[in-house]
Amino acid sequence: MPSSSGYLRQVPNVPMPVGAGRNKAFYLNDTTISYSYTILTGKNAMTAGPVTINSGITVTVPVGSYWTVV
Repeated sequence: MPSSSGYLRQVPNVPMPVGAGRNKAFYLNDTTISYSYTILTGKNAMTAGPVTINSGITVTVPVGSYWTVV
């Protein structure tokens, strides 16, 4: 069941923005991908870059889905 954090609603396994006080304006992600990952079919993904994918690691993007690095 989602829980509330101030005016933001926390959904399990979905990152919430962080910041000081009520300034929740930053989404954090790692700069290195160390584990293979497959984006779910019918879903898109976004990563703040630059990002490095370790040797031997794959990121699979299914047909019709997109991974955007901004």
